[in-house]
Amino acid sequence: MSEKVRILTAGSLALLLLVIGDVRASERSPQSNGAIMLRLCGEAVTRFVSDARLPETTEVVLKMNDGEMNHFFTQTLVEIFHRNFSALFLGGVPQDVEVSASVEDVTVSYGDPFSDGFFSPRKCQRNLDLRLTLTAKRCRDGKILWAGDEPASLTDTVNVADVPLLEQSTEHIAKGIHPQRSILERLIEPFIIVGATGVAIYLFFTIRS
Repeated sequence: MSEKVRILTAGSLALLLLVIGDVRASERSPQSNGAIMLRLCGEAVTRFVSDARLPETTEVVLKMNDGEMNHFFTQTLVEIFHRNFSALFLGGVPQDVEVSASVEDVTVSYGDPFSDGFFSPRKCQRNLDLRLTLTAKRCRDGKILWAGDEPASLTDTVNVADVPLLEQSTEHIAKGIHPQRSILERLIEPFIIVGATGVAIYLFFTIRS
């Protein structure tokens, strides 16, 4: 092999490695399932405030159902309600309106794995859904001002390898079935790894010689 060919081969290999590194570095780290669920809860509460048409000057007593799932969302619910009303109470004698809130349903699911290219990581679609049930009752006469569900959802794309880490924050309340590799992928992948390793070793010793 001529010196010029060796230089071109080495340069091509280096460029290929740089491209792969840039692709991996440019991928954004997705938010954890927990962070997204808290955001969806906030969006559901914001829609409730708009749908119920409660004035900002309303003094609200917030009541949350017990349970591990509701405890997970309590802080977010308190922050959103406190941001939207002049006074918020978690107990005591009701003032203007009593709001009962309960997170009834939280689900996580993943689509079939896919890849954008030979050097791209395996990805999958992530689906997160939340359903918040709320009731607003006027304290002076017990009239129901609003009652119903406020659903919220988000769909995005994540790396399959990141799924276990993304689920750590919510695996105690919601956990999806992890994407599985197809039989074809499991059969072909070892041959690809062996072939790529062989090419790398060949180029290494060829360039050195």
